[in-house]
Amino acid sequence: MKRHVPDWVADAVFYQIFPDRFRKGFTDWDVDPCSPADRRPCGGDLAGIREAIPYLEDLGITALYLTPIFDAESYHKYDTVDYYTIDPAFGTDEEFRRLVSDLHDRGIRILLDGVFNHCSHRHPFFLDVLEKGQASAYWDWFTINGNHLLSDPEPNYACWAGVRKMPEWNHDNPAVVDYLLNVVRYWISEYSIDGWRLDTTEYLPPDFVRAIYRTCRSLSSDIYVLGEVMGLGTPWFRHQAVDGVMHYKLLEALTEFLVKEAWDATTFWHSVRAHWYSYPEDANFGSYTLLSSHDRPRFITQCGGDVDRLRLALAFQFTFPGAPAIYYGDEIGLEGGDDPDNRRCFPWDETHWNHSLLDEVRQLIRLRTDEASLRRGSVHMLQASGRVLSYVRSLDEERLVVMINADRTAERPVALPEGVWEDVRSGKATRGDQQIPALSYRIYRMSELT
Repeated sequence: MKRHVPDWVADAVFYQIFPDRFRKGFTDWDVDPCSPADRRPCGGDLAGIREAIPYLEDLGITALYLTPIFDAESYHKYDTVDYYTIDPAFGTDEEFRRLVSDLHDRGIRILLDGVFNHCSHRHPFFLDVLEKGQASAYWDWFTINGNHLLSDPEPNYACWAGVRKMPEWNHDNPAVVDYLLNVVRYWISEYSIDGWRLDTTEYLPPDFVRAIYRTCRSLSSDIYVLGEVMGLGTPWFRHQAVDGVMHYKLLEALTEFLVKEAWDATTFWHSVRAHWYSYPEDANFGSYTLLSSHDRPRFITQCGGDVDRLRLALAFQFTFPGAPAIYYGDEIGLEGGDDPDNRRCFPWDETHWNHSLLDEVRQLIRLRTDEASLRRGSVHMLQASGRVLSYVRSLDEERLVVMINADRTAERPVALPEGVWEDVRSGKATRGDQQIPALSYRIYRMSELT
């Protein structure tokens, strides 16, 4: 089966929610302050997400990605106990159905996080093995070295990253594959979700990932399959296994250019171009571009709290091909270092918000929504030298030029192509060289006067 990225993905603006830390429904979030260092549940739930739909709609979000919501032991839910039940801490199956319905009514799609590499040591199949040993019907559903299941002093079974509480599924067993594919089918068929984000894709056998893809395609051509891939996604596209990847390689390049300032614009663009040409064209437009996640420090924190450098990263993210994704709170300047600090609670007290940043994110989302060239147009580099980057996005007769000056102190001249151009913010018509202030960006639209 040939890959085919759902048409809606290139137009999407994603918002990633870590449910336990986003919003608590029907109550004051700050009643029970919760520190991420506690690694304990903080009370966020599905009701809270439903209450936040107007906020997401106002922001311009068109797709949600939720980290795991199935019954699990931990607050992060990456240790699934029951793939067929919403975790009681988040709500009920019926509450999830209402959430999906409410989102769809507002034109917002939803992706669930599929943790299919491993499960919880409290999963009933693993408990059965623990109780019955080799007599268990599920003995060969896991990879066990020896005649008995041992967890001390070291586990004698395959587990994710050596974490004994997360035994890995044996994907060489067809019964395991069938079980997990039925989970994939269930949430699409019964709850009308719009796609799956596949956790730890690089740990999974390619044939299994391809089977997930084919299962989704057999149900609907509109289901999006997103791979969590830290390295290059090229092998997974060759395997015809995913529509897009979480574009961590693009994030690495942005980090070198804007955070560490180790790369100049030329090196940055060479890296971006190399990734671009290694992916199929539809994968470039169908991959998930991010600045932060629950697995990485927040971009603003990596910049030492420098909002200006975050603004430059956002400008690039929203004017470059791919489906841009906001990690909850990035739009208001929420900080966060390494895990678990990057999973702070969303501060719903607006006095803690950077309203200027929020307004700018809204403007970038609105611009991307209004300008088809930013979503689906070609990209051509005009200038990449020193700390200055300039490129044009083109679709049919529509053209936009993006200029980024990442120099900390100096204003830089950047040339517009021939013709009359309009500053998308001020509406002012201009031509020729433009003086771009330090740590600033400008976006120009080809004027009808040209």
